[in-house]
Amino acid sequence: MKSQRRQQGVAMLTALLIVALAVVVVTSIFVQQRYSIRLSNNLQDVEQAYQYAYAAEKMAAAWLEQDIKETKDGNYDSLQDNWAAKIPPFEVDDDNGHAIGEVQVKIEDLQAYFNVNNLYDVQKKKPRATMMKVFQGMLQTAGMLPISYANSVVDWIDPDDNLTDPDSAESDYYSLQDPPYAASNALILDPSELQMIKLGNISAEEKKKMLAELLPLVTALPTPAAININTASEQVLTAIGLSSDQAQAIVQQRQAEPFKTIGAVSSLVPSLSPELKVLLAVNSNYFRLTGQVRLGKSRLFLNSVLFRSADGKVRVIMRQFNRVNPPAKTEAENS
Repeated sequence: MKSQRRQQGVAMLTALLIVALAVVVVTSIFVQQRYSIRLSNNLQDVEQAYQYAYAAEKMAAAWLEQDIKETKDGNYDSLQDNWAAKIPPFEVDDDNGHAIGEVQVKIEDLQAYFNVNNLYDVQKKKPRATMMKVFQGMLQTAGMLPISYANSVVDWIDPDDNLTDPDSAESDYYSLQDPPYAASNALILDPSELQMIKLGNISAEEKKKMLAELLPLVTALPTPAAININTASEQVLTAIGLSSDQAQAIVQQRQAEPFKTIGAVSSLVPSLSPELKVLLAVNSNYFRLTGQVRLGKSRLFLNSVLFRSADGKVRVIMRQFNRVNPPAKTEAENS
């Protein structure tokens, strides 16, 4: 009798264990299924976000192309153009008309900044003296950086390993850093590269602090590019050598009416240096589309560089999906 009861107890325990194991297995399958569904939804949202990002590029290109067609009295670009206006967020709805996200974008003129690749003439394989002079002035204006840094930038870009200045650096210097690396020996792709270039014998943290005032004033474009006098900030204008009064006069004038020729700038500021006459222009070819696509719980950042040719055709020449620090507000945004 006791043996029978013991057997019944063992059978009940076994049944309970089987039920418990079944519950664990079912729960595990249910949890995995939930994760799979969530992952699938997230991947679908991200893929959709990419499509909205590409659509935003197409939209920006259309605006820039239209701007060329609508400009009847000369080839110029300004902060009064439609592409430069503040663009309200676009709401994204589902099939039932419920909001599930939004697209936020902004177009900025990359020729509102000094192009660091202007320093080196790739065709003639030598530094551009006029651009070197402007950049050395910027170094002194922005944080009192040593002018020898301009030579370090040139040596970073030029294709050889010969020093242009004793205080400069080439790959033999960079190979001794921790971690070691080599000079690019090519055009700079992004202004952040400037933080890798020798700036005296200081730590990386000190270099970052010293470059903090310079980086917002520069850009890196693949061809020589002038600074658009109609879109450059007052900070950029003073950094390249204009006095505060001259920069303010230019900003005030272009708010009333954009400059349509460089001759009009020379009339307002007759004391323009030869370097600035070469550097300044009234039109632009390079623009950047920044912003983000938010869809469900997914978020995708936009960072695309667009090139507009002389005939008005626009194409994307660089595309990244990383956050971009917002540029300083223009007077159009402040008004």
